[in-house]
Amino acid sequence: MDLDEIKSRRDGWGGKLLLAAEEEARRRGCDRACVSSFTFQAPAFYQRHGYIETGRTLGFPGGAEDVHMYKKLS
Repeated sequence: MDLDEIKSRRDGWGGKLLLAAEEEARRRGCDRACVSSFTFQAPAFYQRHGYIETGRTLGFPGGAEDVHMYKKLS
């Protein structure tokens, strides 16, 4: 991880982008959002933003799992 990536994380750009996407989805009439993230990526990020785990796909190399999550947008 380089210094620019650390600064971007600290500045909360991921959360800002996710919030903007959720707002656009609401504007378009969507009432829910579904995402997936591998265990080595960012499931905790989505959980901090209100997403709830609904299942996992197992069996990826290295023991990774694909975590499926859902959030109600209403």
